[in-house]
Amino acid sequence: MGTKIHRMNPSDTVRYKVSLDLLRALAILLVLGRHSFSSGLWHRLGWSGVDLFFVISGFLVSGLMFGELKNTGNMRIGRFLARRALKIYPSFYLFLLVSMLAAWFTDRSITGLQIISEVFYLQSYIDGMWMHTWSLSVEEHFYLIMAMVLAIWQRRGFPMNVSRTMLLLVMSLCLLIALRFVYCWPHRGENWFAFSATHMRADGIWIGIILAYAYHFGSLQAWLNTKRWLFALVFVIALATLYFFSAGSHAMNTWGMTVVCLGYGGLLCLCLGWESQLQRWKSSEHTSATKRRALSVVSTIGKHSYSIYLWHLFADNLLVKLGIFDAMGWVYGGVGAGLCTVGVSVGLGLLMGWIVEGPILRWRNQKFA
Repeated sequence: MGTKIHRMNPSDTVRYKVSLDLLRALAILLVLGRHSFSSGLWHRLGWSGVDLFFVISGFLVSGLMFGELKNTGNMRIGRFLARRALKIYPSFYLFLLVSMLAAWFTDRSITGLQIISEVFYLQSYIDGMWMHTWSLSVEEHFYLIMAMVLAIWQRRGFPMNVSRTMLLLVMSLCLLIALRFVYCWPHRGENWFAFSATHMRADGIWIGIILAYAYHFGSLQAWLNTKRWLFALVFVIALATLYFFSAGSHAMNTWGMTVVCLGYGGLLCLCLGWESQLQRWKSSEHTSATKRRALSVVSTIGKHSYSIYLWHLFADNLLVKLGIFDAMGWVYGGVGAGLCTVGVSVGLGLLMGWIVEGPILRWRNQKFA
């Protein structure tokens, strides 16, 4: 027999969470460290920022749908897709247009297949113009597949069986891990083996979905304050895995990637448990001005992390083309050049966020509230 869904007041929707913006800020800073420096701890750990983004996206995006289902007993799939499209597409296609114009001005050779890959979000399977847009493809596939599955789920009617759904989600994650083991086994002797296919890199998103489901329909909310030791332990194990096993190694490509994503899931739970404290710091007049300012700066970086991610390699290329590093006597990938790239990337991303992303999201929130 299915488990009846408890219907809450529609006003009890998921509120803005400072903790998620802080995690987004951490994720984008990790990515910037990976791409701005050629060595060092920041570079070594930075690749995992993408997986942190995946965990956050899986939790937040699926959580919006699960929350609406729990609160109202219904899901507006069309509204969900419209809101995601307005969040993702305007900024991305402007970035793509500017990239094509820049390639034309600098005589950079790009193929029609690369453009098609970018336009239709096929970058996780077909190389596009940029090396970082594959992760956008993975997330886009997630949005579309999730919307399709939930539409079918809704058409079949409610109530649903909560424990059976959770088992299905966990089994699906196990299948993803098994597929990656099989795929990576022939390359087990190689020091570096990279891949970006959606079905190989979706661990983080799937773990985020499982956490969102447990948050809305299971016991996760009750655990946020009582099981902090468990979430902290998982996160510490993930950090150790990141430190001792390098990106692209067979260990990291198989079980290690899943451990890292689980660890970031633990960090997400820790941050959610601190949400009330963060909200108090943000709004209380007893909080020092320095602490409020620091929280505001980091939250702003997290809020515009998508735009920063889009433009950060463009900023890097621009600095190289302008000869800034040579003029300053900096070695590309060194400390000076790396810090400069991080700063310009954040600045350009914030600017594009304020000019493009912000106004569109405000309009979206009015039209698709």
